[in-house]
Amino acid sequence: MGTELLTTMGLAFLGGVILNVMPCVLPVLTMKIFHMVKHGQQSPSSHRLHGLAYSAGIVATLMLLAVIVIGLRASGEVVGWGMQFQNPSFVAALTALIFVFGLNSLGVFEITLSFGGGAQKDGYLGSFINGVVAAIMSTPCSAPFLGTAAAVALASEAAWWQTQLLFFCIGMGLASPFLLISFIPVLARAMPRPGAWMETFKHLMGFTLIGAAIWLYGVLQNQLTTSGANWFLGFLLVLAVALWAVERFGGLGETRQRAALVRLSALALVVGAGFGMIDLSPPPRTSAVVALDQPVVVDGHINWIPYSEKGLADMALRSRPVFADFTADWCANCKANEKIFLETDAVRSTLQTTGILPMMADFTNEDDEIAAGLKKLGRTAVPAYVIYMPDGTFDLMPEAITTEMVVERLEAASRRFPPDQFR
Repeated sequence: MGTELLTTMGLAFLGGVILNVMPCVLPVLTMKIFHMVKHGQQSPSSHRLHGLAYSAGIVATLMLLAVIVIGLRASGEVVGWGMQFQNPSFVAALTALIFVFGLNSLGVFEITLSFGGGAQKDGYLGSFINGVVAAIMSTPCSAPFLGTAAAVALASEAAWWQTQLLFFCIGMGLASPFLLISFIPVLARAMPRPGAWMETFKHLMGFTLIGAAIWLYGVLQNQLTTSGANWFLGFLLVLAVALWAVERFGGLGETRQRAALVRLSALALVVGAGFGMIDLSPPPRTSAVVALDQPVVVDGHINWIPYSEKGLADMALRSRPVFADFTADWCANCKANEKIFLETDAVRSTLQTTGILPMMADFTNEDDEIAAGLKKLGRTAVPAYVIYMPDGTFDLMPEAITTEMVVERLEAASRRFPPDQFR
């Protein structure tokens, strides 16, 4: 095993660790924190089994994703980290799942999943499922070190076993914090003791999950027609009512026959609503005519123009650099970076002074041109921030940016290609 691969494995592991603090994974981590506090008095062996079940869910999911990547790559498809979020069916299913978890935490209905000991004893299946959800929720996020590792894992020339190995390292990195807490008793004892405050915490966790579902629905809105998005909201309402009815009219206090009838009726209601209300048809695509001479700042905001290879070529002929933001609605840290580091007075002022054209490559939905642009940069995931120079070179920034970094890079590009030399 070469030194280069070992280094990439280390980067994959570190990237997985950092994913734990990304906003994509935060709701699932909240669920795990609550579980650890609730079961703080369990035996050390039980804590270890929960940690292993959670880790198994993460690693199994990422290994399955690696198999899918290998299959798509073999068929000639271009693959990238988080690209499953370009599929509205996937986003809709995940939105509904997180919404259901939120309702469960808010007490609309109660369900505990387990195996090997009963619902109230261990709930190891619940830990496994939490790991699955954590892995899925982590994929729209890119973290420091992860971009390099993902690029190697997803590259067309990578061997199948290299892809699986690197995905395994990412999974172990993502699972490692909770796994450490599970296996090191002193860390587990540092958690607060169970008490009455936990009910409030559980409800707050529910609102966190509902917030995650709202974020996912915002992604879905941009992938569907207005009618389709509105009908999906209606489906979520039917789903909530059905779950409430199961708890209210078919709970543990009811007879077995009544509970079965209520649950079958609720299932029929949800399935019928799904067929009648869910329409995941994409909106019609329109190609807007963009004036490349438009102002770089309008009404106090960066005036991004849509990314295109033709636009880059036109600007190169005019000796004008282009600052491109490769982003997506489903990329939480993309949106955070744009709000905190890009949409600032310093960056807006620098763009106006240098005359560098801002372009946005919106990768929310499938786009072959943007995928090809990322591949040329050696990236397989968003965010990516790059300044294209008129001479064909480019200045690629790291995934983790700051306002000062962006301003310095823009000013450096302007010194090479000053605005008074634009043609």
